[in-house]
Amino acid sequence: MTVLHDDGLYRHIQFGARGSVGWFELVTWPGYLAITGDFYSFTFARISDMFEFFSASGMERINPGYWAEKLVARGTDIEAVSAEKFTTEVVRYFWERREDWIGENAALFHEIREDVLSHAGHGSERFALDDFRYWFDDGTPFTFEDSWEWDLNDWSIHYLRACHAIVWGINKYRAAAVEITGAAA
Repeated sequence: MTVLHDDGLYRHIQFGARGSVGWFELVTWPGYLAITGDFYSFTFARISDMFEFFSASGMERINPGYWAEKLVARGTDIEAVSAEKFTTEVVRYFWERREDWIGENAALFHEIREDVLSHAGHGSERFALDDFRYWFDDGTPFTFEDSWEWDLNDWSIHYLRACHAIVWGINKYRAAAVEITGAAA
């Protein structure tokens, strides 16, 4: 940790060497906290001392939903398709309809596994759902109807890393301040 500036609510703290894996910086000014580094940047606004805001939910826990409401700028999406939610929805959709195709379920599920589930976690999940067609012996198609309505999103790894880094960084900063002054920061 390197404290580059520390004047009340104006702080600039760097963790790790700039450009190294996992480095980040926390910058605060009245009402704002920005984080940037080895992941995308995010800026939050809420109360005068944003260190207090991020400490309110407990020093070891993050609150991504509530904190997302306080975002005023971001360098990337805070949500992304969840491989787990995607897999669950695809399997659920198949399972609820399996009795419609007795005798062809194994072949159909094999194709779903190969052509759809193989996309889980690769960013092409929605395309796989939209493009999938399986033709039954009687000539009728199986498609994932209305899959655009499925909620497949969860918090992105970049956003979660930033949230955890904020809490971790505030803890390190406060621990160092206690060590130096003998009083809580």
